[in-house]
Amino acid sequence: MAELGDALASLTARARKTLLRPPAPLSSRRVYVIIGAIVGLGNLVGNVVVNQQVPKPIDLAFMVAALVLVIVIPLRPVPSVMAYLVCWVLLLLIPSTDFADMTFSNLAFLFFLGRFFPPWPAFSALLSMLLIEAVLLITLSSPGSGLTNALGALSYTALMGALLVPLGALVRFIEASRLADAEQADAQLEETRLEIAREMHDLVAYSMSQTALRAQRAAADNSYPDRARDEFTALEATASDALHELRLLLRTLRRPSSEQEQSISTTTGLGNAVTDLTIAVGAVSDDVSSAGFDITYRHLGDVVPTRIQASTLSRVAREMGANIIRHGDRHASVTMTLSLGPEVIRLVSTNRVRNTSAHLPRSGTGILGMRERLAAIGGTLTTLSDNGSWMVTATVPVAESRPILLTTENNS
Repeated sequence: MAELGDALASLTARARKTLLRPPAPLSSRRVYVIIGAIVGLGNLVGNVVVNQQVPKPIDLAFMVAALVLVIVIPLRPVPSVMAYLVCWVLLLLIPSTDFADMTFSNLAFLFFLGRFFPPWPAFSALLSMLLIEAVLLITLSSPGSGLTNALGALSYTALMGALLVPLGALVRFIEASRLADAEQADAQLEETRLEIAREMHDLVAYSMSQTALRAQRAAADNSYPDRARDEFTALEATASDALHELRLLLRTLRRPSSEQEQSISTTTGLGNAVTDLTIAVGAVSDDVSSAGFDITYRHLGDVVPTRIQASTLSRVAREMGANIIRHGDRHASVTMTLSLGPEVIRLVSTNRVRNTSAHLPRSGTGILGMRERLAAIGGTLTTLSDNGSWMVTATVPVAESRPILLTTENNS
């Protein structure tokens, strides 16, 4: 019995939590707006067809008001329900009106009462409606057939309320339960994603950093032949680049899914489909900052690069960031500036290098690769070393300016 009691208590708590959830977004209520429009139009057309004559202005006014209110209830439940109840009371109070003016629209009203309100407010509104209707109909109806019709109308409203309000509450419970299940699945997926990020950081990133560190030490050991030291240098560069890419990936994995409005390639620069160069370069700047550097990132201008320009400059920015992490002095400031237009797109990075000359960036495969990528789209790469400072500038003409530059080069 104790287990049965616990199960019932758990089910009751879940049902209460589900039914008292905040209302769904307005975009998910369109189907109820359509239902309200159909019922409201049916109420208007049905009264005209049944009476076989044009309704009186006062009756038409109540039919139109009912049509509007049952459409608005899914969008603004509280004020619309209050306005509908006021119309219903006025319909009962005015002697020249017909009770049937809002009979069919009451069906949608009662259903929406259970769908858009928690159980207690919904049933309280239903009981209040029945009580007011009973008092007004019995008080205002004449003895005999008038009282019989009043009791019949009251019974009809009570029966429809007993059926439609619980039906609306059931629909509310089902939709809220499905939403709760979806949120629970999202939470489990989020936890799994963060667990993967933690494992990759603790295992893969640690192993990769140890590989890069050992290769760096071996490259600086004069007891190895020059050829072996060159291989160790290349291994250290490859491991550092891979570690840099891994940091970008982990940065994206750790972000909550609700904040990931853009694709991974757009946010981090991974892959070829970079569409926002400003964000991609900013991600590289964040990665350099997470490596222990004091970096200032600025972006100027509003020229939109082409997809190939954004992809290429994103890769160049990643190589710049990798060089800063490998060779830069963590005690000196770093700057990265992206200028978008008006005639060229320019990416500039400046940093101090560590005091040992062995750590100065060399025109190896990294810089050569950046220069080749930029040359393929009509851009250039320049490097400058001055008194321990290192500056790299990547320049690409904007799409409109490229034909003019090519023509100038041919004429020269």
